Amino acid sequence: MPTLQLENGTLRAEVLPEAGGGLLRFDLLRDGDVAPIFRPGTAEAALHDPRALACFPLVPWSNRIGGGRFPFRGRTIEVPRTRGDEPFPLHGHGWLMPWHPVSQTATSVELAAMVDHGRPFRYLALQRYALAGNTLNIALTVRNEGSPLPFGLGVHPFFPRTPDVQLRAGATAMWQSAPDNLPTVLNAPSADADFRKLRKLDASAAINHSFEGWDGRAEIVWPSRRVSVSITADTSRYVLYTPVAYDFFCFEPVDHAINAHNLPGLPQDHGLTILGTGQSLQRSYQFTVNRPDA
Repeated sequence: MPTLQLENGTLRAEVLPEAGGGLLRFDLLRDGDVAPIFRPGTAEAALHDPRALACFPLVPWSNRIGGGRFPFRGRTIEVPRTRGDEPFPLHGHGWLMPWHPVSQTATSVELAAMVDHGRPFRYLALQRYALAGNTLNIALTVRNEGSPLPFGLGVHPFFPRTPDVQLRAGATAMWQSAPDNLPTVLNAPSADADFRKLRKLDASAAINHSFEGWDGRAEIVWPSRRVSVSITADTSRYVLYTPVAYDFFCFEPVDHAINAHNLPGLPQDHGLTILGTGQSLQRSYQFTVNRPDA
């Protein structure tokens, strides 16, 4: 399946519409060299498993819905598993289906996907990638085509995990997780997961938590690679996933908590947006690449 190439002389991105409309690559072009900002993937691997992508969309929810169901306006809404190898519905449908290009220029592309089999969700999803200077802009939109339901959005980039990589991402609280990766208690970030100041991501750090009270700004620095990326988003939450002994980690800007559908209170209390028929939700994310020697 052909990929779509975007390039502006400073950055290059490669989109694979057939695999969730995700990114296969996002690179800095530097002095004749290519420096991956997202962990690069291959089309063959991504078509088999979209977790091999460099980044994919999260629509119409992020992470897990506990038990495959949630209460909503006096009813129990059943949500089938999205993958056979996961016990709970995971990451929505967008990452698991083909998207179709709507328009493209040398530096931007817009893709669309219509979901009418995502029981109970029916929606039109749009995503736009655009390169501008040293920034990758991602815009993600969902329009509800079915009955009123809670919707949420996010993106799931994978970053190279080098021995010296550093992270800054201020958050006021972190959800503790049970063995099934569902949140239990909201506390202040633990010492090993407190990134309010720029600090090294230790090789032994095994974090898989949802964070709240984010200011929408983060920074990842690779000192040995002489490159960094600043992240901005119009959301106040993120998920940090740092599996030990892998060559990547994930910093995922999202607008709702893991299992927000089932947490105490209303879905809106945990970041989800109730969309009536025909209503839309949009989020935007920026990844700005910086070179200390530029």
